[in-house]
Amino acid sequence: MKRPFVPLLAALVCVGALFAAITASGSPGTPTGYHRGENGTLTIEKAYRPGAPDYTGIGLDGRPVRLSDFDGKTVVITSWSSGCEACRAQAPVLASFQRKAAERGDAAVVGLSRDVSAEMAQIFTEKHDMPYPNVLDPGGKRLLYLPKGVLASHGVPVTLIVDPSGRIAATASEPVTEARLESLVAAAR
Repeated sequence: MKRPFVPLLAALVCVGALFAAITASGSPGTPTGYHRGENGTLTIEKAYRPGAPDYTGIGLDGRPVRLSDFDGKTVVITSWSSGCEACRAQAPVLASFQRKAAERGDAAVVGLSRDVSAEMAQIFTEKHDMPYPNVLDPGGKRLLYLPKGVLASHGVPVTLIVDPSGRIAATASEPVTEARLESLVAAAR
């Protein structure tokens, strides 16, 4: 008597074992300790956090800005463009966060404007009352220095959370709400 179901059963067992191996190892291409959320957020376990590049530049207000000047604080770096609708929606969230963080003294926001024109970027920051330093970064070139796997997208807005030790703790590749931003910053500490 032939058993036609034995090869089928064996094939199903192999497929199941392969699926289990893939899902147990995490997302393909996601480094160990990195956790991607469905909402465009990446959080990185403390032991696996890469160092953030020491971004430097001249702010739109003419003052020098250097990431290392914020040592000991959690820093929210936001990459934006004046032509980006989502960036306009996110601007009040970041401004509110910066005001609260300034009162507490434990965090800061730094903006990277992808605009080509400093004048366009300045108009945007004034219109949206952005009380934090913003550096011109045409085309988002500074983000190219980030370690591989940190960004899911090179679009705008992009938000990086740098922990008080200068290591990248989280990123968001879409606009953040105030609650989500507070949550990411708290996790970075």
